[in-house]
Amino acid sequence: MLVDKLLAERPGLIRGTFGTRARKCGNPACRCAKGQLHESKYLSAAVQGQTRQVHVPAGDEVRVAEGVDRYQRWRQTRGQIAEADAELIKAIDALSVALLVAYPPDNPIPAPRKRGRKPKTGGGREG
Repeated sequence: MLVDKLLAERPGLIRGTFGTRARKCGNPACRCAKGQLHESKYLSAAVQGQTRQVHVPAGDEVRVAEGVDRYQRWRQTRGQIAEADAELIKAIDALSVALLVAYPPDNPIPAPRKRGRKPKTGGGREG
Protein backbone atom coordinates (compact mmCIF):
# COMPACT_ATOMS: atom_id res chain seq x y z
CA MET A 1 0.00 0.00 0.00
CA LEU A 2 1.28 3.49 -0.78
CA VAL A 3 0.71 4.81 2.73
CA ASP A 4 2.96 2.04 4.06
CA LYS A 5 5.72 3.34 1.78
CA LEU A 6 5.39 6.77 3.41
CA LEU A 7 5.40 5.32 6.89
CA ALA A 8 8.45 3.20 6.10
CA GLU A 9 10.63 6.27 5.50
CA ARG A 10 12.91 6.98 8.38
CA PRO A 11 13.05 10.46 9.84
CA GLY A 12 15.49 12.82 8.24
CA LEU A 13 13.87 14.02 5.04
CA ILE A 14 15.89 16.88 3.54
CA ARG A 15 14.16 19.11 1.00
CA GLY A 16 16.16 20.18 -2.01
CA THR A 17 18.60 18.93 -4.59
CA PHE A 18 22.05 17.60 -3.73
CA GLY A 19 24.74 18.48 -6.22
CA THR A 20 28.42 18.79 -6.98
CA ARG A 21 30.18 21.89 -8.17
CA ALA A 22 33.64 21.96 -9.78
CA ARG A 23 35.60 25.21 -9.76
CA LYS A 24 38.97 26.90 -9.96
CA CYS A 25 40.32 28.62 -6.87
CA GLY A 26 42.30 31.27 -8.76
CA ASN A 27 45.77 30.32 -7.57
CA PRO A 28 47.90 29.97 -10.74
CA ALA A 29 50.17 27.37 -9.07
CA CYS A 30 47.24 25.16 -7.96
CA ARG A 31 46.32 21.87 -9.65
CA CYS A 32 42.98 23.40 -10.68
CA ALA A 33 44.84 25.74 -13.07
CA LYS A 34 45.92 22.58 -14.95
CA GLY A 35 42.37 21.23 -15.16
CA GLN A 36 41.98 19.25 -11.93
CA LEU A 37 39.12 21.32 -10.54
CA HIS A 38 38.14 21.48 -6.87
CA GLU A 39 34.84 19.77 -6.14
CA SER A 40 32.40 20.72 -3.43
CA LYS A 41 28.93 19.49 -2.54
CA TYR A 42 25.91 21.69 -2.04
CA LEU A 43 22.21 21.54 -1.24
CA SER A 44 19.91 23.69 -3.35
CA ALA A 45 16.25 24.54 -2.65
CA ALA A 46 13.74 27.24 -3.50
CA VAL A 47 12.93 29.54 -0.59
CA GLN A 48 10.26 32.19 -1.16
CA GLY A 49 10.80 32.07 -4.91
CA GLN A 50 14.59 32.34 -4.70
CA THR A 51 17.06 29.49 -5.07
CA ARG A 52 19.17 29.05 -1.97
CA GLN A 53 22.37 27.02 -2.08
CA VAL A 54 24.15 25.77 1.01
CA HIS A 55 27.61 24.22 1.14
CA VAL A 56 27.61 20.65 2.50
CA PRO A 57 30.80 19.72 4.39
CA ALA A 58 32.44 16.40 3.52
CA GLY A 59 31.35 14.88 6.84
CA ASP A 60 27.67 15.52 6.05
CA GLU A 61 27.62 14.46 2.38
CA VAL A 62 26.26 10.94 2.92
CA ARG A 63 23.61 12.05 5.43
CA VAL A 64 22.42 14.90 3.19
CA ALA A 65 22.40 12.76 0.03
CA GLU A 66 20.35 10.06 1.80
CA GLY A 67 17.97 12.65 3.28
CA VAL A 68 17.40 14.23 -0.14
CA ASP A 69 16.77 10.78 -1.67
CA ARG A 70 14.24 10.00 1.09
CA TYR A 71 12.51 13.33 0.49
CA GLN A 72 12.30 12.69 -3.25
CA ARG A 73 10.79 9.22 -2.62
CA TRP A 74 8.36 10.78 -0.14
CA ARG A 75 7.19 13.38 -2.67
CA GLN A 76 6.86 10.76 -5.42
CA THR A 77 4.78 8.47 -3.18
CA ARG A 78 2.66 11.42 -2.04
CA GLY A 79 1.94 12.24 -5.68
CA GLN A 80 0.96 8.63 -6.38
CA ILE A 81 -1.44 8.73 -3.43
CA ALA A 82 -2.99 11.97 -4.68
CA GLU A 83 -3.48 10.49 -8.17
CA ALA A 84 -4.93 7.27 -6.76
CA ASP A 85 -7.25 9.28 -4.52
CA ALA A 86 -8.54 11.32 -7.46
CA GLU A 87 -9.11 8.13 -9.48
CA LEU A 88 -10.86 6.50 -6.53
CA ILE A 89 -13.20 9.48 -6.10
CA LYS A 90 -14.09 9.35 -9.82
CA ALA A 91 -14.80 5.63 -9.56
CA ILE A 92 -16.92 6.08 -6.43
CA ASP A 93 -18.90 8.87 -8.12
CA ALA A 94 -19.49 6.71 -11.22
CA LEU A 95 -20.59 3.81 -9.02
CA SER A 96 -23.03 5.98 -7.10
CA VAL A 97 -24.63 7.16 -10.35
CA ALA A 98 -24.83 3.57 -11.60
CA LEU A 99 -26.55 2.47 -8.37
CA LEU A 100 -29.16 5.23 -8.39
CA VAL A 101 -32.78 4.25 -8.67
CA ALA A 102 -35.05 6.67 -10.50
CA TYR A 103 -37.58 8.18 -8.15
CA PRO A 104 -40.32 9.14 -8.56
CA PRO A 105 -40.82 6.94 -11.61
CA ASP A 106 -42.95 9.43 -13.54
CA ASN A 107 -40.52 12.39 -13.11
CA PRO A 108 -37.27 11.15 -11.50
CA ILE A 109 -34.77 13.39 -9.79
CA PRO A 110 -31.75 13.52 -12.13
CA ALA A 111 -28.32 12.18 -11.26
CA PRO A 112 -26.04 14.68 -9.55
CA ARG A 113 -23.84 16.95 -11.59
CA LYS A 114 -20.24 17.65 -10.72
CA ARG A 115 -19.87 19.51 -7.48
CA GLY A 116 -19.06 23.16 -7.46
CA ARG A 117 -20.78 26.40 -8.11
CA LYS A 118 -22.85 26.98 -11.18
CA PRO A 119 -21.20 29.38 -13.59
CA LYS A 120 -22.68 32.85 -13.47
CA THR A 121 -24.77 33.69 -16.51
CA GLY A 122 -24.48 37.42 -16.85
CA GLY A 123 -26.63 40.01 -15.23
CA GLY A 124 -25.99 41.55 -11.91
CA ARG A 125 -27.99 42.97 -9.13
CA GLU A 126 -30.48 45.53 -10.09
CA GLY A 127 -30.55 48.32 -7.71
